Amino acid sequence: MLDPIVGSNRIAAANLDAGAALQILMGHFDYIIVGAGSAGCVLANRLSEDSRKSVLLIEAGERDWSPYIHVPAAIVKAIGNPKLDWMHLTEPDASRDGRVDLWSAGKGLGGSSSINGMLYVRGAPEDFDAWAAMGNPGWSYTDVAPLFRRMESTTFGQDQVRGRDGPLVIEGLRSRHPLGSAFEAAAVEAGWIANSDYNGRIQEGIGAPQVTQKRGRRFSVARGYLNPARQRQNLTVLTKAQVDRLMFEGRRCIGVDIRDRGMVRGTEIVLSAGAMGSPKLLMLSGIGPSAHLAEHGIKLVMANPHVGGNVQEHPHVQISHDVTVRTYNMDINGPRVPMHLLNWLLFRRGPVTSAYPHVVGFFRSDPALNAPDMQLMLGPFAFALTPGGVVPYLKPAVTAVLALSYPKSKGRISLRGADPELPPRIELSMLDHPDDVAALIRALRVVRKVFVQPAFAQYSLGERLPGPTLTSDAELEAYARATSWPTNHPMGGCRMGRAGEGVVDERLRVRGVDGLRVVDASVMPRHVSGNINGVVVMIAENASDMIRQDAR
Repeated sequence: MLDPIVGSNRIAAANLDAGAALQILMGHFDYIIVGAGSAGCVLANRLSEDSRKSVLLIEAGERDWSPYIHVPAAIVKAIGNPKLDWMHLTEPDASRDGRVDLWSAGKGLGGSSSINGMLYVRGAPEDFDAWAAMGNPGWSYTDVAPLFRRMESTTFGQDQVRGRDGPLVIEGLRSRHPLGSAFEAAAVEAGWIANSDYNGRIQEGIGAPQVTQKRGRRFSVARGYLNPARQRQNLTVLTKAQVDRLMFEGRRCIGVDIRDRGMVRGTEIVLSAGAMGSPKLLMLSGIGPSAHLAEHGIKLVMANPHVGGNVQEHPHVQISHDVTVRTYNMDINGPRVPMHLLNWLLFRRGPVTSAYPHVVGFFRSDPALNAPDMQLMLGPFAFALTPGGVVPYLKPAVTAVLALSYPKSKGRISLRGADPELPPRIELSMLDHPDDVAALIRALRVVRKVFVQPAFAQYSLGERLPGPTLTSDAELEAYARATSWPTNHPMGGCRMGRAGEGVVDERLRVRGVDGLRVVDASVMPRHVSGNINGVVVMIAENASDMIRQDAR
């Protein structure tokens, strides 16, 4: 059942009658946004700032009422929860011993910002200069730095670099585990640069994490952008509404088809269904590789072989040490849980406030490189990621996640059939390129040197993973292929680029058709260094400016 929130008139799903649904379906909107994730919430806020424009935001999932969203440590209950997570399963990956991965994506208001690890990273300044150099004017670091400042509300960094009064709250951890400081000191002993603001002009170095929290509670993009706009009479939000296809007259997109409800018309349609959802919807609607669409009997609107291609992920490997100090994975279950919950409820302190990383670093796997190629995230936990979710290790341990920032391996998203209910086919091929494997091997060796420095070694009982006996290139390659995981930073699929190279142009308009844009991580032409949620918010901020400019 559709669940609409129309201006200040909030109608619960159970109370929606046929008349209310008909009013929405018979209406016409200036902007229809498909997907209320990180990008969609930003667009809904910014586009509805113009009271003359009507905006419809459509979300397949539910409202963001679950405590698993707002309690930071409850991420272990959110990942793999079908109400909150699309739980995409990849095809067996031949580059990693035939592994099948859970590729999580947020479902419901806030999208992945409601279930992610909360780490806020802008990316390296050079990342955006690379985007611009690929034929995308308006996306250089000079162009996007003001957008980052506009969206941020933080005390980190310098006033001229960081934002102080934006919609998205970014804070430090309220209860940082002491092993975080110990590892940070060990990295400095090993020659790393201490960096108090990796979101400043220089990303390289080691420091404390910056997280999307406000006083120990998750601060999703829905909280920051959508909630303040909900009272606007020109904004309508529909939850529990699955868009099956985009509707066209010739090559102009004129609306969307909502499952079991029918068509809603709009002047401009903005697809923000995420890195997996947006390419899938384009192909279901007739935009994509012509042979692939013909195979599934889908009428061709616009042939574009790049739809679904250029899919990339940050592959990561882990180093885990058993330690002498109690760590948070031991407190997920057991007699201490009520005490920790009470501490969180009363004071917003303790392990329940924890994001994943308690240390963040950006480093070079090879000193000859011009810039860092790896990200480190260390948490006071040990766990296993499985297709069913997160499984904790029940002894004191810490885990360092080492993620490759600029992979060369590329995958593809395609259709399983013309039925919109079928999940997309995801071929990740995450370690297909030998250079990616070589970088992970080098990174393992670099970070092993940090763990043995005096500042951390005093707490270590030894390496648990990969294990001290694995030392050769062949052994570490086998470990990487057997145990590497996606970091849930998917991008590509609708890449921004020049004509003949991309799916969307530099203003995120789908090439070859009118009235349609894509605004989410799928448009990224090249991966960025670090977690991508902050970058997606920036993309949506830039897109909202472009949309309003083009409407004048």
